[in-house]
Amino acid sequence: MSAVERMSTEDLQIIKECLDAAVSGPFFDDWEFGTLMGFTRDDIAAIAEAWPSFTESDVQEDAVNGVLSNLLGYPHGYRRRWHEYCSATLEEITRVHARWRGEDDVNRREQNNADGSS
Repeated sequence: MSAVERMSTEDLQIIKECLDAAVSGPFFDDWEFGTLMGFTRDDIAAIAEAWPSFTESDVQEDAVNGVLSNLLGYPHGYRRRWHEYCSATLEEITRVHARWRGEDDVNRREQNNADGSS
C-alpha cells in the first residue's frame, strides 16, 4: 500500500495545505529551499498542483516527507503564523507525518515515551 493510499481524506487535505505552505509561505528562503527539500520550489509546486495524483510515487513520497519534516523541524521562525497557511495544528501534522511514513502506532509510542514504558 502506498503512502497516499494509507491517508484519510483529511490527511490528504492537510498534506496539500503543507505542500502549498512550503511553496508559497514564508517558511523557506529560495536560496536554501532545494538544499532543505532535495527538490526545487517548482518541483514541490508541481506535486502540490497534481495532489494527490502524481506519476512518480517514489518522488512524491520523498517530497512530502521532506516538506513535512522541514515544516515541523526546521527553525523557520514562523510557528505563530502557521494558522495562516494550514488548518491543522503542528501536533496534527506530526501525526499525519507519522502515518505517511507508515508509523501507525505513533500515538501509542508517544504515550509510552511519556510514561517511560516501551
